[in-house]
Amino acid sequence: MSLRKKRIILARVSALPVVLLAVFVRPTWGAESTIAFCVESAGYLFLLGGLAIRMWSILYIGGRKSHELVTDGPYSLCRNPLYVGTFLLVVGAGLCFENLLMLAAAFLVMAPVHLLTTRMEERHLLELFPDSYPEYARRVPRFWPRLRNYRGGDNVAVRVRAIRRMAIDASGVLLIPVVEDLVEILQRHEIVPVLFRFP
Repeated sequence: MSLRKKRIILARVSALPVVLLAVFVRPTWGAESTIAFCVESAGYLFLLGGLAIRMWSILYIGGRKSHELVTDGPYSLCRNPLYVGTFLLVVGAGLCFENLLMLAAAFLVMAPVHLLTTRMEERHLLELFPDSYPEYARRVPRFWPRLRNYRGGDNVAVRVRAIRRMAIDASGVLLIPVVEDLVEILQRHEIVPVLFRFP
């Protein structure tokens, strides 16, 4: 089984409990309260930030991942900017759903999955690039961006597959607030039960 397929299966399995919490758990504060507005607005900002980082990263790596070691653009700041973007998306989704339990579960589930996946990818990259990857890993942090490292190329060759992936990412992220509103409506009309309120 390829590394990509393993990553996809792991992500889907780990996302299931988070999705269940999103559907069946609601916050105790009212939907029209100030706190609901602030939490949901913060969620939108995290979603936009995560989406921007993922799109920037995909532009640089789209279609090149297994063929060359990408070390410029977002990959000069940290080795896993796609995961940094995904982390911000998870925080944003939890806040958009105004569901702090979902947010906590996402951290507890996604953090180990991302660490495991990152280690698998690092072993794979070390096999592909035994001469250049160790120096890159020594110089560039795994997750936390080191801004003074930034190196941007003059040109970026963008592949069509990368644009398609960016469109899919953007569509999915932009649907999160719509899905949250739909779940809220279904719960308000008692079509979907609220099994638990938190906090």
